[in-house]
Amino acid sequence: MPATFTKIILLGWLLPFGSDNDQLSEKETIKSLEDQVIELPANDEIAADSKAALAQYRLYLDLPEGDAENRTEAMRRLGDLSLRAGEDISVESMDASSGIGLHRDAISYYEQLLATSPAYDKADHVLYQLARAYESASDTDAALRTLDRLVKEYPDSRHSDEAQFRRGEIFFVRKDFLPAGMAYKAVIKIGNTSTFYEQSLYKHGWSQFKQGEFDAGIDSFMALLDLRLAAVAQAAPGNDVQQRIDAMSRPDRELVDDTLRVMSLTFSYLDGPASVQNYLKNADSADVPYLLYTSLGNLYLEQERYLDAASSFATFVQREPLHHNAPQLSMSVIQAYKAGAFPTRVIESKQQFVEAYGLHSDYWSFHDPRNRPDVINPLKSNLSDLAQYEHAEAQRTGDQAAYARAASWYKRYLDYFPEDPDSAQRSFLLAELLMESKSFAEANQYYLLAAYNYPDYPQAPEAGYAALLASRAHRATLGGQAANDWRERELRDSLKFAQSFPEHEQSGAVLASTAEAYYAADRRAEAVLTAGALLRRQPQVDIELRRVAWTVVAHGQFDLQHYARAERAYLELRTLGPGPGLSAQDLDERIAAAVYRQAEESAAAGNSDKAVSDFLRVATVAPAASIRATATYDAATLLVQQARWEESIRVLNGFQRDFPEHKFANDATQKLAIAYRETGKPAQAAQQFMQVAAQNGVSADVHREAIWTAASLYEDAGNIADARSSWISYVERFPQPVVEAIEVRQRLVDLAKQANDTNAIRQWQQAIIDAVATAGAQRNDRTKTLAARATLDLAEPQRAAFNAIRLKAPLADSLKAKKTFMEDALSTYNRAAGYGLAEVTTVATYRIAEIYQQLSSDLMKSERPSGLSADELEQYDILLEEQAFPFEEKAIELYEVNAARAVLGVYDEWVAASFEQLAVLMPARYAKAEKVENYVADL
Repeated sequence: MPATFTKIILLGWLLPFGSDNDQLSEKETIKSLEDQVIELPANDEIAADSKAALAQYRLYLDLPEGDAENRTEAMRRLGDLSLRAGEDISVESMDASSGIGLHRDAISYYEQLLATSPAYDKADHVLYQLARAYESASDTDAALRTLDRLVKEYPDSRHSDEAQFRRGEIFFVRKDFLPAGMAYKAVIKIGNTSTFYEQSLYKHGWSQFKQGEFDAGIDSFMALLDLRLAAVAQAAPGNDVQQRIDAMSRPDRELVDDTLRVMSLTFSYLDGPASVQNYLKNADSADVPYLLYTSLGNLYLEQERYLDAASSFATFVQREPLHHNAPQLSMSVIQAYKAGAFPTRVIESKQQFVEAYGLHSDYWSFHDPRNRPDVINPLKSNLSDLAQYEHAEAQRTGDQAAYARAASWYKRYLDYFPEDPDSAQRSFLLAELLMESKSFAEANQYYLLAAYNYPDYPQAPEAGYAALLASRAHRATLGGQAANDWRERELRDSLKFAQSFPEHEQSGAVLASTAEAYYAADRRAEAVLTAGALLRRQPQVDIELRRVAWTVVAHGQFDLQHYARAERAYLELRTLGPGPGLSAQDLDERIAAAVYRQAEESAAAGNSDKAVSDFLRVATVAPAASIRATATYDAATLLVQQARWEESIRVLNGFQRDFPEHKFANDATQKLAIAYRETGKPAQAAQQFMQVAAQNGVSADVHREAIWTAASLYEDAGNIADARSSWISYVERFPQPVVEAIEVRQRLVDLAKQANDTNAIRQWQQAIIDAVATAGAQRNDRTKTLAARATLDLAEPQRAAFNAIRLKAPLADSLKAKKTFMEDALSTYNRAAGYGLAEVTTVATYRIAEIYQQLSSDLMKSERPSGLSADELEQYDILLEEQAFPFEEKAIELYEVNAARAVLGVYDEWVAASFEQLAVLMPARYAKAEKVENYVADL
């Protein structure tokens, strides 16, 4: 017999056997004995002092006389007191045999009473007590006989149900299960009005079980279970039957547990869960099936029959899928498979659990998830287990389907429990899974969820950084506008990461790369702001990140045309030292450019002083920068434009010294030439203009103008030699245009005259004549005039040579020489006159007439041959006169031609001189007083 069963039997006998045996009222007891000398104590007094009460009753029975009825009652009381006292001693001493003497006294009193008073109206009670006494005295045979008599003779006794129960107990202990079952059955027939009804059901079931009458036993167990559940439902209402059972008192709970166990044993001997299913076809409540399947499953677990256990649990779930406790049994299925080491079935049962109790399932139409942590927690656990299992499978096999299954479990967890703290880790694991399966966009989504939706998630920084890695990986798969759009999102996420997790080891690097990305996307303002945030970090980020940040700030500010800020940033970069991608020379170039741009802005704003200062400052901040030359030149240009000549000269001289080969060197020389000229320094100016003329690549016009200007400036400076050299260079290089070249030759004639360089004079005069002769259509009045005058000038030496020859004897010799010079002079004068210029023609005509006149005069004054007689001499003079007269006539004719020009409106010194000569040669005609007024009127 199970230990629990024995305990219940013992408890049954320790109950106040016949707890209503003292139903005689206090008043009745006292009244029946009130005339006696000895007063019997009231019942409560007896309870207070059993020994004293026993003594009182014994004294009473020892009296020789007394009412028979009272003596009978006293004897019953004495038996009851002896029985109670013996029980008390047994209880106190924890030894059932310690009170045996009193129990035997009780037996003696009860036997005597029944023998002397067979018609006693409480004989059933006495038999009941007598059976108890025999039991207490360990005489179960006598007890059984007494109980048999009681139920036989007094079937309607109020003790009959207990008597039958005691009979059943004795038979049960003796393992005589057939009569035991019959005795319990008799109590069951009485119904639940008996306090022994439930115990009888329990023991009847066991009796049937022991006999192998499983169906009959199950009926009793089921009836008992229904009673207990109904009772506890009233005392502790609720949906969870297991909770109601747990709320029972310990004896009741143990009774239910033992009942379920024996029923489980019964079903295990039959067909297991199928037997339960058949037995419960018409069950109204689902609680009993739950308990039966649970108990049967637990029994199988004890027996290590794991598949049977899982089958038992699963059968209930299939029968009652919406039952309050169905999820617990679903979990029991999982535990059974787990205990039996059936991993595949564990996974399958977990999947079934999720499908049955996922928040989308029908189960939650009848239950409130908020009140069911007992379901929600296993649901979370199973989802996590399934996800991790499939995740591990995917990593092991590389199977994309496994990746997809794992992702679906993770996603379902997040879908069901988006606010759950554990969802952060699930989101992170899902993202890791998606990264492994190269689903980068989705991975980014769930990394972000883990990073920013769960404030207390310890791996949030790691998730945030992983989100960026996933984002970059996804962007690498895109192209065109899609890549640009994704980059925009990535930039926002990067900023959020850096701001949210400044302590992360990659936070600074992310901020730096974000700044660079903004810059690369031509979003300069955002780039500068982002880099600035990195630079404001405390403690400072490492030098490489600072270098990146300052580079972005510098380039960004420059592109935003904030050149002063850009300069400061580049200077900061220079203090950090050159780094990858930006050498020291690059930095100098950038700094110089920033300063140069500031100068340009100042110039555009009209702040010339600052512009010049900044242009020149380039040489200070970055002396090796390539733009330094341009900046210096621009400073000089501004100074020239503002006529700040002395300053411009200083700057331009420096430019020439430092950058002689610069592309602006020619322009700088021109500007310097102008500056020297404007400051009254013609010699220096002329030197610069000659440098301009010597420059390669300058246009012909600039070249020509530079030499012209230089020559002119040399003249202004009184440097005749350099002036002549410059003009000669001009004529040699620029014979065209003819007009200007002829004018230059004339300047050379003039300068040669100043230098008394006769040969040069004649050379350049002849050059003028030759140039005009070949000028063709380019000739004009000025060029003809210069040529004509040059011709006149060239005739002068010839005329002088003619005049210088004296006619000596022999006349033929000297006359021949004189006539040669005469012919040369006449030819030259005729060429001069041939230009058709009145002012030249009058001179030429006059000089020709003068030569004829001079020859006539020289002939007459020539030396006479010696040795001539007077006649010969006279004859010789006549001959000379005949020779000289034609020349004088020719002179007069030419003078008259010249004088005649006055009528044509040409009247100059040479016309006037012609009139004077005519007055001498022909006084009768031309020595008259001149009527000026009439002449003028005629003109």
